[in-house]
Amino acid sequence: MVYAELAPSVQKQPRANRKHVHSITLVDIAQYFHLPIKEASKALEIGVSALKGKCRKYGIPRWPHRKIKSLNSLIHDLEYVLTTEDADQEWLQNKDAAVIEALTEQKRLLESEKETIWQKPSLDLTAETKLFRQAVFKRRHNAQISARG
Repeated sequence: MVYAELAPSVQKQPRANRKHVHSITLVDIAQYFHLPIKEASKALEIGVSALKGKCRKYGIPRWPHRKIKSLNSLIHDLEYVLTTEDADQEWLQNKDAAVIEALTEQKRLLESEKETIWQKPSLDLTAETKLFRQAVFKRRHNAQISARG
């Protein structure tokens, strides 16, 4: 009895053309930083391992999707706070000019950092951004706890 008969037939994907893989540049890869790595590899028509290999070649140790997603989320949250008319936000009730200016500056810094990550994805988030992100998560968590109780 042959074991191949017992195994279910699995259709393998054809290998990506080596010339195609070698022709992919950092500019080509950077267009897909906003996507998860699996989706980016499908869009580039290469395997995940090949894409990771190209990333390492260009000095990108980790796929930057989650970093960019986190920055986008923080920017979106700031835009919401700056444009909302919600009276429940006691720290922004009077829309104090200094608070608005500080939040606008924080948004500008986050957008600048996002652009930097797009250009140099191997860079880590700044300590200030990490602290801001932590404060946002903590505020969100505390709001969820107080809403439950």
